[in-house]
Amino acid sequence: MSSREYKVIGIGTPKLDGVDKVTGRAVFGADVKLPRMVFGKVLRSPHAHANIWSINTDEAAALPGVRAVVTGADFPERVPGEPGPIGPISEANRYHGQEVIARGEVHFHGQPVAAVAAVSAEIAEEALDLITVEYEVLQPILDVERAMEPDAQLLHPELHTKSESGAHERPSNVAEHLRMGRGDVDDGFETADVVVEESFVTQAVHQGYIEPDAETALVHPDGRVEVWANTQSIFNWRTGLATLLDIPLNDLTVYPTEIGGGFGGKETIRVSALCIALSRKCLLPVQIRLGRAEVLRATGPGNATRSTIKIGARTGGEIVSIQARMVFDAGAYPGAPLSSAVRRVFSVYRTPNLLVDAFDVVTNKPHVAAYRAPGATPTAFAVESVIDQLADKLGVDPLEFRLRNVSRPNDPMPDGVLLPDCNLVEVLERVKAHPSWTTPLDGTNRGRGVALGMWSMPGGTMSCHVILNGDGTVNLVTGAVDLSASRTSLAMIAAEALDLPVDRVRASIGGTDTASHADGSSGDKITYIMSVAVNRACADLIGSLTDRAAAGFDVDPADVSYDEGWFNVEEVPEMRVSLADLARRSIQRDGPAMGIGSAGEWPGEEAIAPNATAHVADVEVDPETGKVQILAYTAFQDVGLAINPAQVEGQMQGGATQGMGWALSEAYQFDDHGALLNASLLDYRLRTALDVPSIGTEIVELPSRDHPLGLRAAGQVPIVPPAGAIANAIHRAVGVRMRELPMNPEAIHRTIKAGADES
Repeated sequence: MSSREYKVIGIGTPKLDGVDKVTGRAVFGADVKLPRMVFGKVLRSPHAHANIWSINTDEAAALPGVRAVVTGADFPERVPGEPGPIGPISEANRYHGQEVIARGEVHFHGQPVAAVAAVSAEIAEEALDLITVEYEVLQPILDVERAMEPDAQLLHPELHTKSESGAHERPSNVAEHLRMGRGDVDDGFETADVVVEESFVTQAVHQGYIEPDAETALVHPDGRVEVWANTQSIFNWRTGLATLLDIPLNDLTVYPTEIGGGFGGKETIRVSALCIALSRKCLLPVQIRLGRAEVLRATGPGNATRSTIKIGARTGGEIVSIQARMVFDAGAYPGAPLSSAVRRVFSVYRTPNLLVDAFDVVTNKPHVAAYRAPGATPTAFAVESVIDQLADKLGVDPLEFRLRNVSRPNDPMPDGVLLPDCNLVEVLERVKAHPSWTTPLDGTNRGRGVALGMWSMPGGTMSCHVILNGDGTVNLVTGAVDLSASRTSLAMIAAEALDLPVDRVRASIGGTDTASHADGSSGDKITYIMSVAVNRACADLIGSLTDRAAAGFDVDPADVSYDEGWFNVEEVPEMRVSLADLARRSIQRDGPAMGIGSAGEWPGEEAIAPNATAHVADVEVDPETGKVQILAYTAFQDVGLAINPAQVEGQMQGGATQGMGWALSEAYQFDDHGALLNASLLDYRLRTALDVPSIGTEIVELPSRDHPLGLRAAGQVPIVPPAGAIANAIHRAVGVRMRELPMNPEAIHRTIKAGADES
């Protein structure tokens, strides 16, 4: 069903939280203020790799105004296999504890070593200077290829490579070797007429959220803990904090604050665990606000990669074999998004023969975190670049080559899971007919590039409840943190289900004590899964009101229908009662009316609602300086059903903008000792309004068969194609193939000059 067939869905609707945010009334992490609150600061390691021989905090603790000092010794040691709040403690839990605060050894520059709480931030900062730490500095490992060598120094002597054959006997810096594929790639390459093999390098990049992390915690004398969290998931926060600090779940309450950007970067607990540890000592509310340098140094970027992609095709344009070696730099602890990237990116093109070897490798850098379609942007950059080269060698238009080879419904993903209704062909047909592709691009040193992306919803669980007020308005309560105005989308879905104007529905987010469970606002789950829960909760409410109306009419509930705010008995005009009347009765005599709904979605033999995207970029390159100007940019995306088109466009444009930054300017730069050199927004080059063109958006609505409304996710996939599209455009502008990100002026000029020298 098209969005145009709905009354509320598909209508441009202002963000419900917009006024509060532009007027400053919205409460973000740093806005939380509690009586007698003290302020925390974090002492961070000046070394990327070192043993900690001793920490002396006596002078800091004695400084007037200091209320608490903590080190790793104040945190429980979490031993894998021991009971945790929702299952055994895992290796990941143990590493997470070390990331929060070092225990005996530091593994990256900027890792927390101690924390102080004082009556002012200035006193807390002064106290940090009074803490003395004795280090034995060790040589850091900063290169993933060096880390993988058999004689490399081990970051974690207990770490053994996990693979399909089990854990390897010898310890290693390779945490995981993931292998996916089908057929026989060697046989496939034997039958290929043209083979292209290229290697690529990308750097770590930050999510670039504008609001630095800021959280507050209060431990009560009876052990109860309250946390005001700058998080994408209050329930995951509660479970994670309970695990790290050995607190029963029912003693922990997590309240969400507004979140000024996350993009996956605020899925990992860091600050609030330190706040709790400090509050345990002083029994006062403790707030820690990170500075921008701390955010960049120690909150987890998107991962760097090294990859080699080999693709073979026949003269007729059919891809017959794809092989890839992908090395993901996880930083200090395991957890790079191997499967996330490999499953989606290598699902875009069909081939009988596929083999992908991906490696999760630890180095002495900040531990990586999720970043919008984790791992897919650098992976797609490599794949889409080779696809373009292959099309050139075959003499085939790059769009036509993709049309011949993109996956169709029921084609397999690398792990064998099927794509049920992936509409890559339909999206490419939209591109083929669009002026962004058909209009000639005139001028010298100008080029046009195209690249594709695909994502599928990873699964999760959500729940909510709807409450009917005495005046006939409705409150929708969820535990899903609002990212990108999801409250507005969910209120629109509830209004549609209840046949009410959207201004009669108020959506709010409760804390862990007042809302039922909701998974994190990540991986595109929030609208996709929560919309099912909202529909079920609304149906539950209507069902209970139908029963009440039927009882009043003395008829069977099956004889009562609901339409436009009225409950009616067909062909009996006098038997009708309004929602507003039933609402008043619910307060006055019948008892409050509410509905509850929950939903769980998990991939089985088929992927969940895959969504396809294609981006077209026009660029002009100055060959003298290497500077790239993006002249035009258009994003095409299958969203299934656009709940609020303006929000969907915002997701597409936001993802494209972040992808442009990844492509052209953003990168972590480390010195030889592992210290981040560009830990400020002056030196870390995010895109600004002056760097980004007007981004055209073409919303494609091909309903998913997996969702009752036909929804597909909108937020992850727009970041996947930009680097590939821009790289392909640069090649067509000046004839050089870029194999590293970022493609900044220096890199492009160097590549142009190297090409000229070779000729």
